[in-house]
Amino acid sequence: MLVSYRSDYEKITMGLLSFIPELKPLTRLQKEMQWYLKSENRPVYLWRNEDDHFIGVVCCEVGNDYVLIRRLSFTPTNRTGREIFALLTAINETYPDKRLMGTMDNQPIVTNWRRMKHA
Repeated sequence: MLVSYRSDYEKITMGLLSFIPELKPLTRLQKEMQWYLKSENRPVYLWRNEDDHFIGVVCCEVGNDYVLIRRLSFTPTNRTGREIFALLTAINETYPDKRLMGTMDNQPIVTNWRRMKHA
């Protein structure tokens, strides 16, 4: 289930984002979080599984006709296509009139999700 970021989820969010190698240094991670939180056009969502545990996070940038998936991170045991695709589907349903896109790092995931969705 997609859950909007709240300040009481900060440690969980930072923990999930720390699985991204370039965000391991705490100062870099804190700067990244602040960048997202400074703008309404850069929402952060957490992904909650059926057991009610947070297992993933997605950081977006919302434009006029697109949603750019900037950061996508899951716990190591939950990096399955099923969970990732379910999260992307939830983002797509949250912004039904916008095209889902990825950065250079995660565009292959978005492309595979799109293929699965239209298969």
